[in-house]
Amino acid sequence: MINGLTYDFESIKIMLPTGLTLGVENIDYSDEKGDEVATGTNGLPLGIGRGEYKGTCKLELHRFEYDKLNLYAAPFGGFYNMPPIPVIVSFGNAGQPPDTDNLTVHFTKRNFKGAKGDKNLTVPIEGEFTAPMLSNGVPAFVPYL
Repeated sequence: MINGLTYDFESIKIMLPTGLTLGVENIDYSDEKGDEVATGTNGLPLGIGRGEYKGTCKLELHRFEYDKLNLYAAPFGGFYNMPPIPVIVSFGNAGQPPDTDNLTVHFTKRNFKGAKGDKNLTVPIEGEFTAPMLSNGVPAFVPYL
């Protein structure tokens, strides 16, 4: 917290390959590693079985921002042929160094709708990480080689 300010939606800056993306209604991303505790016949933990790392990203873009991304995707053969793209999410307030999450996402779903009375059209898009998330340059997971 700097000068009494905490993070809020106005603190978020999102960069896509199309540039700074201001027309975002929401962003939701998460990752997980499916590790599991293995137990013995005595019911006590023996160790950890390593599971897969995975992450997802959901963005709800204003239609004009989606249209820019769709144009970016055109040379690749369309939205679903677009290679994984960087999604950079920074949080910060004036006088404070930003915190940055770097995601690499392959988008696999989109949804279009409009209804009477809508003041703004949005397009939700969803995808999966193709690399571990970096939080301020620190990877969420480094596999054993």
